[in-house]
Amino acid sequence: MTVDSRPGVPNRHGMHGDPRYPSPRRLRRATAFAIDWLLHIGVAIGLSAVCEALPELAPWSFAAAVSSWIAVSFVHRTVLQSVFHATAGKALCGLCILKPDGSWPGFGFLTKWWVIGAFSTVLVAVSGAGGDSDKEDDWFPPVVRLRDVRRLHVT
Repeated sequence: MTVDSRPGVPNRHGMHGDPRYPSPRRLRRATAFAIDWLLHIGVAIGLSAVCEALPELAPWSFAAAVSSWIAVSFVHRTVLQSVFHATAGKALCGLCILKPDGSWPGFGFLTKWWVIGAFSTVLVAVSGAGGDSDKEDDWFPPVVRLRDVRRLHVT
């Protein structure tokens, strides 16, 4: 994909105010995140409950919950998203993820962002505060409405 050099069009696809992606998406993105988070934590809680129900596995309940959450998060946000261009939450909310150049992200790109997300989550938890930017566009790959992508024929 080439960079659109028209005046008023950001270099990165999907940035706040990008006229190529006019549909509002902030609430959809928050809802998609909540759905995905509930999916990941639901699997972890379910596996932990199974471990608790079996006396020989009860000591492994916490480890099973944490490791399954990590595994489900990784597979969901990298493998499945590289194939379908969306997580379950994004798909249900009509969103998809793009690379900043407007192309579809691959497994390597998504893995890099999964690792960055994991480390930033730990850093935010340790520091007790977020970053100094109030725009998610500064930190994450663009998430846009799928209908806007279809309208642009970015496939």
